[in-house]
Amino acid sequence: MGEILQHLVLVRHGESEGDVRRSAWRRGNMVPATKKPEQEEITARGAEQSHQAGLWIQKHIVQACGLGAFDGCYVSSALRSEQSAVALDLSIAMWQGDNCLDERNRGKIRGWLSMQHEQAYPDSFRQMKVDPLHWVPPGGESLVPDVVSRVKQFIDNIEGAEAVLAVTHRDWMWAAQLVLENLSEDDLLAVNTDEIHNAQVVEYTSINPATGEQAPVLLWKRSVDPTATSDSGAWQILPRVAELNSLAA
Repeated sequence: MGEILQHLVLVRHGESEGDVRRSAWRRGNMVPATKKPEQEEITARGAEQSHQAGLWIQKHIVQACGLGAFDGCYVSSALRSEQSAVALDLSIAMWQGDNCLDERNRGKIRGWLSMQHEQAYPDSFRQMKVDPLHWVPPGGESLVPDVVSRVKQFIDNIEGAEAVLAVTHRDWMWAAQLVLENLSEDDLLAVNTDEIHNAQVVEYTSINPATGEQAPVLLWKRSVDPTATSDSGAWQILPRVAELNSLAA
């Protein structure tokens, strides 16, 4: 029997060229995409965001929890994720690429505006509006079950580790809540994904933050934007996990 996972730390990549382009689109400035999404780089701001995330992880997780090192450090295959991982500046000997952490594949509409999507694939656009969790982009992946299945595979892959760090993407971190927090699909649909900022750090732990006692599962969570605060972040117990495992709150 392997060790119980004590710390699972998820980090969203820093601001990318794609983020800047989409922000410009929302302002009405139609900046064209010049690279494939997986080849878009982080900006200088994105590098600084990731650096701040690294400082926060070093202070509030590595030092505060007395971690000698993470058992595994994983990163999606996107260039912006790889660059963000390096910019964390955590003196990690090796980052392991893991396709399970990759961005949701939006197929033929990758990088498109909603208007373009609606005009080219009206049926797909209507499905997205009606059932966003199960909607499958043309040639792409649904959030449920496709991205969720990759989250589950990643969790299986790290079985036996005690402390894991992963740099990934917003939709992946959104889908992970279904798996790690035992949410219902209605709960997942209600999540405000705009709160998963660039360089957002989400930590799940099985160590009681108040007592230091070990639980048999990841039972507590904190989510912090290190570019907005240097505080340690507020812990919350995961009620559906506690209920599922008959653990007292």
